[in-house]
Amino acid sequence: MLKRFAKLSPSEKRLSVIVAVLFILAIAMVIGFRCMDALQLLDETIASQELLLLDDSRYSALAGPVDEAYDAIAKQHSSEWTQEQIHDRLRTEIARLSLRRVPDEGTALPAVQNPGDLLVDIRAWPMGALDDSGEGFRTYQINFRTEPTSIQNIATFLERLQQSPQALRVEGLELTRQPLSTEVTAAFRVARTVIGEGKGASPAPAVAQETSEKPTGNLIENADFAQWDAQTSSAPGWNVSQAALTLEKDIVAGGDNALAVHAQGANAELYQDRQLVGGATYEVTFVAKASGAVRLRILNSLSGEAIGGDVQLQQGATGYQYRYRFTAPGEAGAKVSIRLPMFVIEQSGATLVLDNVSVQEASA
Repeated sequence: MLKRFAKLSPSEKRLSVIVAVLFILAIAMVIGFRCMDALQLLDETIASQELLLLDDSRYSALAGPVDEAYDAIAKQHSSEWTQEQIHDRLRTEIARLSLRRVPDEGTALPAVQNPGDLLVDIRAWPMGALDDSGEGFRTYQINFRTEPTSIQNIATFLERLQQSPQALRVEGLELTRQPLSTEVTAAFRVARTVIGEGKGASPAPAVAQETSEKPTGNLIENADFAQWDAQTSSAPGWNVSQAALTLEKDIVAGGDNALAVHAQGANAELYQDRQLVGGATYEVTFVAKASGAVRLRILNSLSGEAIGGDVQLQQGATGYQYRYRFTAPGEAGAKVSIRLPMFVIEQSGATLVLDNVSVQEASA
């Protein structure tokens, strides 16, 4: 190469040197650009990692409040609840939100005296479906329908559901309206996620079983009137005075039939006698339609003393959902005989249609 270079003319030598220098500069520039690209990529990576580090620091600072909020929700969602208990608690929450004046959470729901007390009227509470994910939480879904009301009431009720402390989720909403009507009927599909223990909670220690028995489930016998004696026209478990009984399908809310009580004299009665625990709070719920003056009463079976005030049922051509809470009298933990629910039909010839009666110990 050197001998060949030596034979070149001076101009050819200069040209060769220039080409060689340019080639070396081109290679150096390519390497330099690649190094600059690599350095820029490293700078971007460092900047993104710094952002991630800042985000992790913020999340770490929020971990305490998030865990506290999670534990607060977990206290309202017990993994040991049965499907019936989840249904009752969800139904109670939805009923609380359906009142025009929403009471504080955990307080007794006031008795519905007239339709004006309700923001939306829900008359049937079918059982929902429970889905166990197997991953520490279960989802309970319920469908229900409101009676015709204004679209403003539906919008307010929807907002209340979404803001409920029980973390309810509205998964479906269908609105229907009759021609020429300004009111709509809403069909809701609402889900509640029931989680297990809180992140900071430890498993509850095992405790000895209490000697005093606590009532569980519905205390009413033949609550949906599925049992019927056709020969005597009577509903097993129910006592009746000055009235005739028939089956009715007008406001069926549970089972296949409702019970119609036809008063044959003034102050006709329909009731059951139940054994309750003194000092405990109970909730009475039922669906009823009254064609005359009808009162709900709760009595001490032995003394005949009334417990709380009478609840006057709404008269009309449609049925209403009622809910009433009371505290059983007597010593705490002692058994007491209570006549409940006791329906008094004041007028002869009036009719009470009744279904889905429930008496359960109220949850705290």
